[in-house]
Amino acid sequence: MVSLRPAASAPQCVGTSGPDSRPDPTPRGATDASGLRYVSFCAIQARARAHRDLVRRAPDVCPPEARRIPCPRTQSRADRSREPAIVKRRIRNFRRAVTGPLAAAVVGIAVLAGITAGTGRDWAGALNALAQPASEQATETQPVPGVVGRILNQALPPQDAPKAANPAGPTSDASSDAAPGTGSNDAASPVTATDAPPVAGPLPTLRDAVRLPGGSDTLGDQERAAQVHAKLDAWTVTFEQIDAALKRPGIGRPILDDLRSRAEAVKAAAEDTARSLQPRVKAVERKVAELAPAEAGAEAETEEVRAQLAEQRALLATLTGALKQVQVVQLRAEEMITRISDVRRGQLTRRLLTPSSSILDPGLWLRVATDTPATVTALRLLVQDWFSLIYSRAGGWAVLFVFGALIASVILVWPVRHVLLERAARDGDVADPTPVARSGAAVAITFLAVVVPVITMVVLYRGLDVFELMPERIGMALRAIFRGLLMFAFAQGLGWAVIAPKKPGWRLIPLSDARADGLMKLVFLGGVVFGLGLFADGIDEVLRVPVESSDAIAAVISIAVALLSMAALRIVAAEPAREEEDAAGASGLNFLWRWLMPVYWLAALVSLAAPVFGYIQFSWFITEQIVWSASVLGLLHLLLIFTDDVAAAAFRADAPVGRGLTESLAISGNAVEQIGVLLSGVVRILLIVGAVVSVLAPWGVNTTDITSLLRQAMFGFQVGSFTFALSDIVIGLAIFVVGLTATRAMQRWLENRYLPHTRLDVGLKTSIRTTFGYIGVIIAAMAAFTFMGLDLQNVAIVAGALSVGIGFGLQSIVNNFVSGLILLAERPIKVGDWIVVGAEQGFVRRINVRATEIETFDRQTVIVPNSDLISGVVKNWMHHDTTGRIIIPIGVSYASDPEQVRDILMEVASDTKQLLAYPAPQVFFMEFGASSLDFELRAYLANIDQSLIVKSEIRFDIIRRFREAGIEIPFPQQDIHLRDMDRLEAVMGRGGRAARPAPAETAAARKPVAATPPGAATKDDVSGDEGSQDAGDGDGR
Repeated sequence: MVSLRPAASAPQCVGTSGPDSRPDPTPRGATDASGLRYVSFCAIQARARAHRDLVRRAPDVCPPEARRIPCPRTQSRADRSREPAIVKRRIRNFRRAVTGPLAAAVVGIAVLAGITAGTGRDWAGALNALAQPASEQATETQPVPGVVGRILNQALPPQDAPKAANPAGPTSDASSDAAPGTGSNDAASPVTATDAPPVAGPLPTLRDAVRLPGGSDTLGDQERAAQVHAKLDAWTVTFEQIDAALKRPGIGRPILDDLRSRAEAVKAAAEDTARSLQPRVKAVERKVAELAPAEAGAEAETEEVRAQLAEQRALLATLTGALKQVQVVQLRAEEMITRISDVRRGQLTRRLLTPSSSILDPGLWLRVATDTPATVTALRLLVQDWFSLIYSRAGGWAVLFVFGALIASVILVWPVRHVLLERAARDGDVADPTPVARSGAAVAITFLAVVVPVITMVVLYRGLDVFELMPERIGMALRAIFRGLLMFAFAQGLGWAVIAPKKPGWRLIPLSDARADGLMKLVFLGGVVFGLGLFADGIDEVLRVPVESSDAIAAVISIAVALLSMAALRIVAAEPAREEEDAAGASGLNFLWRWLMPVYWLAALVSLAAPVFGYIQFSWFITEQIVWSASVLGLLHLLLIFTDDVAAAAFRADAPVGRGLTESLAISGNAVEQIGVLLSGVVRILLIVGAVVSVLAPWGVNTTDITSLLRQAMFGFQVGSFTFALSDIVIGLAIFVVGLTATRAMQRWLENRYLPHTRLDVGLKTSIRTTFGYIGVIIAAMAAFTFMGLDLQNVAIVAGALSVGIGFGLQSIVNNFVSGLILLAERPIKVGDWIVVGAEQGFVRRINVRATEIETFDRQTVIVPNSDLISGVVKNWMHHDTTGRIIIPIGVSYASDPEQVRDILMEVASDTKQLLAYPAPQVFFMEFGASSLDFELRAYLANIDQSLIVKSEIRFDIIRRFREAGIEIPFPQQDIHLRDMDRLEAVMGRGGRAARPAPAETAAARKPVAATPPGAATKDDVSGDEGSQDAGDGDGR
């Protein structure tokens, strides 16, 4: 263990050697015999004690051995008056260190973002450039990167081509910047500041050596090519250094990050050079094509033309060769980046899948018990040495101050945090707060729960650092403490904000009060346990704890977090979700959570079982991912809800923002709400992308990878001979939209201003307007294609291939496809319309490439080919809007008063709220029917989709009012006229006489007839003989 105790003979303060000399303080950063940094803060108390000893020993003359100590008799009054200035300067520096970091960080990030925009220069390189001494900056002019940088570099006078980097130049500082104490496993890393491969200093950024034609450039093409070759030499040296570093075993992650940043810088510079070379190569190719003879093998006409042709061909060969070499550099840089990523993944895999002792092994715990006293002693000596260092440099009062500040930061911060959280607390009596109030209070609670400890930690850390009372190992220990406290504060704040125990109205997730309280306790315990784990992990690096003790602590923390995670998952899974949230998906995470639940269960089980089999580091890694991903998703859930609520509240038509937009832009309330939804969607996409990157970061996907992909997509990636660039596509689409907007504006001007003043007929006016629209769309599309780099000849080739395919039997498919495009462009029908196609009618649910899906009122899906909708007859009830007319026929008896009927129908129409007042409802007397007077009530609906409901309500109201007024609704009446009644009566009479009664029947007729129940069949109801009886239903049976 390295002791922090200072040597007995610490350097003394610089004194004076004459009556007019001034104090010369010890340079900041000097080290004493123990290797610790020496601070000039000793000028406050140590100097005073030295002065008293000096006066006692030599009151008249300063001895030679004390010449570095200010002599009170030889020091002037002005020098002695400067002593309070030192204290004032320290106080001023402390204040700047406390209040300035946040503003400086924001400004620095903005400046670095501007500097690094559009280039491959990384953040570390930008910081190194900013930290470069002024003398070096004055001697080495670095061009400004980015789009603005290219403009400025063209305006600046050309500089000399940078020399190739010296392989024996200064070494890389990546190894020296590596955090000390990276654990016992990394202690033996052979890559250090002394044996690291030589690096040629900061990578020189390319000035645009080859500029676009027509630029203010005085260099010739040959000189441009020479500059490119010089850069190629520098890049080759950088690749050799990266390759040599990657061949060394045990290379650390900081060095890998530095090597990757250098490879990214080379790749970006090469891409910039290639983009600059390509236009020049094309220009020279056009010159060669113009100077070359028309016939192959023929010679040029004049000697001058032949000389120019030879010169241009030589120049084309030089530029083409330089361009190909730059493209090879791009490929090699990509290979280096891939190789570095493979090395990092391999290191991570080996670290996670290398087995160690199982937690069931008694020997592990025996070794832990043996090493624990030494670890405690090391921690005690570390603290004692720190306070001894503070005492030796600043005196006893400084020790008390530091010790009191540490205690105050622990004791006083949490009460202050609790008070602030109480002020932002939510009123539990409010059962149904507004969405903005609920989500806004949750965001405020999360922010306050984290920001108070963070501010305290930053102030304490920066204060000790400014006064140089914090050695490196103490800084590492404090950072470990800060990480643990920050994790606990974040877990408690986010849990309190989202779960809202005992306040169901403010809760952001569907949980009952009992389950919310249980989940909050688990979150609290999880924050405590994982915070202790982070603290222990950091202290292991400081104290060089043995591997067995470190693994044992990691295993205990992993098992505890896994058990707490399982308990939390059981609580969340057992609670039924609210139906409205399941249907609407308030935060967009409900569907995702159903898929993540099995993943979290599997991760918890793996984290619980891995230490048993000896894979403790793998278990700790999975535990970190469980906690980290849950924290990110919880924060994402909160921010998504807050974004939606703020957008919905701010962009309402009656909100201040909505009213301002409506008045300033003259748009409707619907448009304002659409703007809010679009802004909310953009913010949601950014939040989701940030969350995905944050979750994937521990798995090796860092911001450099994302930035590289975005840069490649933005500035172009080559496929064959064509280069796809997202920026060109966006600008091309913008050109097309502008052209389309201008075309529509001209069409409206023609239709409303110019054509009405001509004598042309309506058909010709419509044809002119439509033709102008087609011409404008074609011109806008051609301009967009030209800017995006699409060759119209290639488009013609594709169109020819499609025509051949159509000729070979794709007519129906292409017909439906084109019809679908027409449906989407012309919009005769759209999703949600109520249409009638032949015998089918229903709502349009989806317009696909080949067919359109229609859902009938019986919930049946009808698939209609798009060509039928274009070529056939389609009735659309909602083409322009949802307004529609309903007709209700009604008939009354001839005895009714027609005027009274009309008045009642008009009253019914006026009392129906769903009917429009304009156009007004009308009652028509249609005709004199066969049995009734026929009327029709005609009215208009705002939404024709409700026609059946409204018709039913109107009919109910009509029949009720008619009955109250005594108006009869007749049913159809028919008169039946029978011909030849006399002959029919005669036939019936003869049939009655022919039927002779039997004797038994005669006797029965003389008996009294019993009463027959109503509806019962009697003997008289039966006709015919005994063998053939009719039951009265007319079927003869």
